[in-house]
Amino acid sequence: MNRKSVAVLDVGSAKVTVLIGERGVNKTFVFKGVHSEKYDGYADAAFFDTKDLQRAVAASLEGAERNCGDRIRSIYVGVPGEFSRVINSRCMTSFRSKRRVTANDVDVLFANGFYEPVRGFTPVRQTAVCYVTSDRRRTIDPVGMISDSLEGYLCYFLADDRYIEILRNILLEYGVREVHFLPAALAEALYLIPSEKRDEYAILLDVGYLSMTFSIVCGNGIVSQSACSAGGGYISAYAYGDGEEGVPFHAVEAMIGKINLSGRESENAVIEYTDKTRVYSMPVRTLKQRVREGLDVLCEEISKQLDAFGEGVIDYKPVLLTGEGITGIRGVCEHMAGRLNRMVEIVAPDLPYYNKASQSSLLSLLDMALTVKREGSLLHKILKVFGG
Repeated sequence: MNRKSVAVLDVGSAKVTVLIGERGVNKTFVFKGVHSEKYDGYADAAFFDTKDLQRAVAASLEGAERNCGDRIRSIYVGVPGEFSRVINSRCMTSFRSKRRVTANDVDVLFANGFYEPVRGFTPVRQTAVCYVTSDRRRTIDPVGMISDSLEGYLCYFLADDRYIEILRNILLEYGVREVHFLPAALAEALYLIPSEKRDEYAILLDVGYLSMTFSIVCGNGIVSQSACSAGGGYISAYAYGDGEEGVPFHAVEAMIGKINLSGRESENAVIEYTDKTRVYSMPVRTLKQRVREGLDVLCEEISKQLDAFGEGVIDYKPVLLTGEGITGIRGVCEHMAGRLNRMVEIVAPDLPYYNKASQSSLLSLLDMALTVKREGSLLHKILKVFGG
């Protein structure tokens, strides 16, 4: 790959995707290669079948390299919510007299803020909700500001050691020698939510196929994060029921994409799905009722997480919904809003042809990977030294 490009690996709960890309104009990207493969997935922070994961990762790497026409030597791997933790810390350092804050001062602040390691987890990224100078000015970048102290509301993102070991070994066996890990939830928060919304608080909910991650975002950090094994696949399971209608599972999933939970239909209305062998049909009202029941289970879990946060600062904040799990169901926001008693909005990348919530995790990781690569460049380091 050329020096402007990066490769990212998005590990979802139903598929893995490798994307090679670089920065375009007007906050766009240039895609060099992409490939996705379905696999068995994970639940409760464990993969169902690591051999199947290895097959899917290898196939995705091969497909992306074939599209790009080049080998992947370095890759950035997303860490899903179930395999990550967030530790928040408030730390302050004082100087002998007023002076310009340097990048080294920020590094010292982070070093002092993380007190002890967490067994079984490795730090992969650190950021700050905000910094505060001695005259009580809040900022997201204190380098170059005049102050005699620096306080930080810090966030440390940790990845499960088992996750790191499994993915690193798979990639090393394939031939990728340089592997970096990035927190997927933070990448989505920074890419999908405008800074003005993050200046206060925002609620981000990523619902995948078998897993969902709940995050309270503030500034450039996440102040609370939790994940559980529930997602769009569970909605499909509720809709399938016991299979008494004689409709196979894959057909039920396809039918869910055709209904509108907010729409009205006649009592005898049916929905049909045609595959290579036959036509399947199912009463619309039955399907919608089961989908609602599945969504209600998700909403109960979301309500628990909202209550667990316990701070009034999010009382009137909407839930920003993303991910591939349920955002394709028409009327999902209206139904969830009624159950949660707050607004629910879908957030997705602001890109032509890729403005789907199902692309959120992948493109957010690409954005963060390109940022990390730029931060590691010699020119960027020189500019930071001089406060540029």
